[in-house]
Amino acid sequence: MTIPLDAIDPDAGYRSWMQRFLWHVDQLPNLVEATGTIVVAARGVRAAPIQERLTGGGYVDNMPLVDGPESRNARAVWDATRAYIAKASSHLGMEGPILPPVLPDDVQLARDWAYAANEWLAAIAPHILAWPDLDELEEALFRLIRRARARVDAGTVRRARPELCVVCAQEGVLVDWVDGPGGTAQLSKVCKVCGQVYSEGEAA
Repeated sequence: MTIPLDAIDPDAGYRSWMQRFLWHVDQLPNLVEATGTIVVAARGVRAAPIQERLTGGGYVDNMPLVDGPESRNARAVWDATRAYIAKASSHLGMEGPILPPVLPDDVQLARDWAYAANEWLAAIAPHILAWPDLDELEEALFRLIRRARARVDAGTVRRARPELCVVCAQEGVLVDWVDGPGGTAQLSKVCKVCGQVYSEGEAA
């Protein structure tokens, strides 16, 4: 029989949620920069005389590059971030950054706005209570972030230092969140030194 971690440590659930929350919002600036660069480049392609199209699977898709998955993912992440900030601001009575209605063409400007969103969300995280509508928006936003990261090489931003591995005794255990069954967040902990994989809830 598995004993829930909360039964041993009542604050474990909150710490796990906080770690997960901060990991996702910390990815926003790099993700927006990576997807935004693709979107801006794609707009340039569409404006050019050559109608470049995506290829894959041995055939030419009938989808223009600007309307490809990266472009849609970038817009979806941007819209979901705006929606979450607006709802959280309303609940907390705190003014949050008002992101432009659409992803800016200027990639650096978009990244600056994403940093503003990241900093504000990280600051208000300890004050967020269990509002059902916020939970729903949070899940939608984080799922979009994971999906977009799976498609582009945005790198991973890490707020916390790697954890100590019990196998090789090196500070090499990295924590990531990936899409599990049904698109839910699944914790992934792997030691970058020895390759030891830790199951969810297992301490490094």
